[in-house]
Amino acid sequence: MKTKVVIFVIACMLFSLLAGCGAGAGKPVDTGGEPADTAGTPTDTGTSQDTQPSKDTEPPQDTQLPQDTQSSQDTQPPQNTEPPKSTEPPKETEPPKETEPPKETEPPKETEPPKETEPPKTTEPSKETQPPKETQPPKETQPPEDSTSDEKQAALSVLTGEGTTLVGCGTEKGFYYMTLGAGRLTDGRDGHHLMYMDYATRQEVYLCSDPACAHNTADCTSVFPEEDFHHSGISLFTMNGKLYLLVSQPDQEGVVVMGSSGGTSTQSGRAELYRMNADGTGRKKIYAFGANLTVESFAAGDGSGLYFITKKVSTKSDGGSTYFTATDRKLVRLDLSTGKLSTVCDMDFGGHVDWNPAGANGRELILTGVDFGRAVSSLEMKNDRSLYNNAYDVFATLNVDTGVLREFYRVKYPKSRSWALDGETLYYAVDGSKEILAVSITDGQKRVLCKTAHDKLWGVVGGRPYTWEYGDGFYFIDPAGGSISRCSLKDKTTGSHIQIVAEAGDQVLVIYDTDATKRKDGSFTVKGYRYALISRSDLYAGRANYATVKMVEAGM
Repeated sequence: MKTKVVIFVIACMLFSLLAGCGAGAGKPVDTGGEPADTAGTPTDTGTSQDTQPSKDTEPPQDTQLPQDTQSSQDTQPPQNTEPPKSTEPPKETEPPKETEPPKETEPPKETEPPKETEPPKTTEPSKETQPPKETQPPKETQPPEDSTSDEKQAALSVLTGEGTTLVGCGTEKGFYYMTLGAGRLTDGRDGHHLMYMDYATRQEVYLCSDPACAHNTADCTSVFPEEDFHHSGISLFTMNGKLYLLVSQPDQEGVVVMGSSGGTSTQSGRAELYRMNADGTGRKKIYAFGANLTVESFAAGDGSGLYFITKKVSTKSDGGSTYFTATDRKLVRLDLSTGKLSTVCDMDFGGHVDWNPAGANGRELILTGVDFGRAVSSLEMKNDRSLYNNAYDVFATLNVDTGVLREFYRVKYPKSRSWALDGETLYYAVDGSKEILAVSITDGQKRVLCKTAHDKLWGVVGGRPYTWEYGDGFYFIDPAGGSISRCSLKDKTTGSHIQIVAEAGDQVLVIYDTDATKRKDGSFTVKGYRYALISRSDLYAGRANYATVKMVEAGM
């Protein structure tokens, strides 16, 4: 009996011990589950919630297409998407906190932002307004904001166009222009429209990312009321992925003033500079020039600053007529990081040549002018052609850092001549000379580039200067050997030559046809223009391989 009792007691003790061990083993599991739950909280609030808000707030930017991919805005989403740190809950539960640095150095997760800035997803709604076009400008806004002091020494580039473009400018991705005609807005005013031709999709759109917009109100990003943005006083250009609009009074120097008393001071309309994103959003006036100044249409840039020519306008009486005249002409630079305007130099250089900028090379502007041997007013030049009998064509460089002017070419002013600039070379031709000269901007040395009966220079495309003959098309000259290729492409409706508008890589934007009706006298009533892209090689050879642009407006 005692033996049975002992065995029973021992059995009870063993059972108690086993039960106690089982309960003690369960506690670590429960306490281990609590950290896992708390680690899941940051994941939910950091990853799924933090990243989604950023996506929800981005659509407005995506509808403002260009802003969507601007470096200043694109770099912010990645910073806001640091939540990826919270997407690594396992690392947070790992004892070593040293595992956090890897979060910052994990490229794959830093490359996740592109998913957040997926233009296609957010711009799908705007497909109704041909989003593909509007999704291109954003890529152009990737360059950083106009600022860094190091960029001050960057090469200059002339930003305003010449030739066939009225108010327009091109980029590698597309072409902007302001409509010549003004449409009626809902508030009764007239307004011009800012248009964009996208090279990738070959379609034109109003520069507005709102698919529901009718483009007839002042708050539309493509609308510019005529009373504030008169077409004849607008210069349009781009730099660092931003779009700029210079608004000033048309230059009326030499124009006779009817019914005005001589000698009175004339205050021009205040010139103003606007900047906006590549899709037209964020339009902001960034500088207003002095009320007594007019600003010429020329603009150049070096990445961190813009260069303009200002002058004071007044009226003057001479021989019973009163006309506008300009004085105190200066080259000025607007620092885009500080908003301060500074004078680079006076444009008279202590002489009597009326110098005008025509190009740029490095840190130098290329200037051209006519030397009459004395100071001559613009009114005299218009009324007395005999002044040119003893005049000279002159070309010079102006270093914008030192203000030093250096003349590199001078030739007796011919009755008719033409010229074009490209890099370090000035191409010059006198009508009837049957030759094209190439003059070095560096040392003024000249050589005969080629002999040709077609000696009317028109411009440069892809590094090749070209001449033009009415009814005969273009002749492109290879600067390496002087060989010439003929382009006989003509406007399909009018029969005149096609118009070269802008370049983008190896493609050229041209007006290949005109929407026009012929009058009885042989002239045409033009309603609009038809645009197309053509490769440089096809243009040189005169092959009509056009990639047409679908237009929604009349063109320039």
